[in-house]
Amino acid sequence: MKKIIVTFLVIPLLLAACSGSPDMDIPEEIASLENLSVIEADAGPLHSISLTPAASYGDTEDVIIGQMGQFSVDDAGRVYIADFSQNMIHSYAPDGSYLRQIGREGDGPGEFRRINAIRPGDRHLHVLDTGAMRISRFTLDTHSFVDNLTVPFEFQSEGGFVSFPGNFHIVSDENYLVHFSTGYSAAMDDSDVEPKDRGRLLNRTAGEFEEEFVYEFPISEAIVHREGTSMSVMSPDYKRRSIVAVNNNHLAYGFSEDLLFKFYDLDGTYQKAIWQPNENMSLNRNEILQEYSDRDEPWRGMVRNDNMPETWPAFRHLVLDDENRIWAALYSDEEEMFNWRVFSEEGEFLATFTWPESREIRVVKNGSAYTRETDEETGLQEVVRYRIEMP
Repeated sequence: MKKIIVTFLVIPLLLAACSGSPDMDIPEEIASLENLSVIEADAGPLHSISLTPAASYGDTEDVIIGQMGQFSVDDAGRVYIADFSQNMIHSYAPDGSYLRQIGREGDGPGEFRRINAIRPGDRHLHVLDTGAMRISRFTLDTHSFVDNLTVPFEFQSEGGFVSFPGNFHIVSDENYLVHFSTGYSAAMDDSDVEPKDRGRLLNRTAGEFEEEFVYEFPISEAIVHREGTSMSVMSPDYKRRSIVAVNNNHLAYGFSEDLLFKFYDLDGTYQKAIWQPNENMSLNRNEILQEYSDRDEPWRGMVRNDNMPETWPAFRHLVLDDENRIWAALYSDEEEMFNWRVFSEEGEFLATFTWPESREIRVVKNGSAYTRETDEETGLQEVVRYRIEMP
């Protein structure tokens, strides 16, 4: 099994773009990629796009969601929302009507301590509970409990960095791809440990992880402040992020410094990449300091003393839809708005549209985009489905 290890170089070369575009400066690390599709910086989209509200999912007269967590959508269009405060899952029909509660708080079969991820498969709903460190399965038709699989995890720490399972995806009936996030601890030292976010296959039958990691990607940037035995960590929006997006058959990866998206099979085999040159927006340090001026210490001081970059990242969010299209939310000069771009896996620039930051697109599936939003009048959160029209 191949292990994906990603690094970044910024050495410009004058090369012809793979798509037949005129010569342009391409960083060496990007130019060396196989099956690279290059989209010209000033290229226009092939299609127009519109998103029309179709349904919403959330509180009803009989059901109140305490604290909305992660949500997911199955192939039939049913929506599943994790309730962090009550440790249960709420399921909804495609039209937004409430179906039933799945599970409850506890340690017994079909009960939860902390729901981190919900993944619908062909026949079962799979739920990662990092409080109980197990994956539970429920039938998709009746949502009845089927079984639990213990995640064989041992707390790992190296050089003051800690690694823990925080997400997962279904690879097959026998395997899960478990994502290990890397965080910081107060035991950080001055060693040369290079932290990575990693993915590893978990075999359901054996109940064990495969020996090698499927991928290793750099962790997202953060500001770390240590004082004695305590430590504070924060990741402001201007920091670069490492983002992994997965659907049922592919993995897409992007580091938010550039509009570079790499595709892999779920066994870690590299397939192709898409790159579009992008001039990242300038970052105004004084505006950032003003934004954090009313924060308590040490947070205000951490930002004030940070060596900020000169520009914002290229993008903030990344979604891989069920047709292997990339949806990327780019920073824009329009306040509280993202400039979304949609790319096909073949490297076509399909569409672009402006969309409010407050309506973050989390899932694109079944011809719809699903967001998590806050109702301005009630302050309550809900999932909203928008019908996608892209002629």
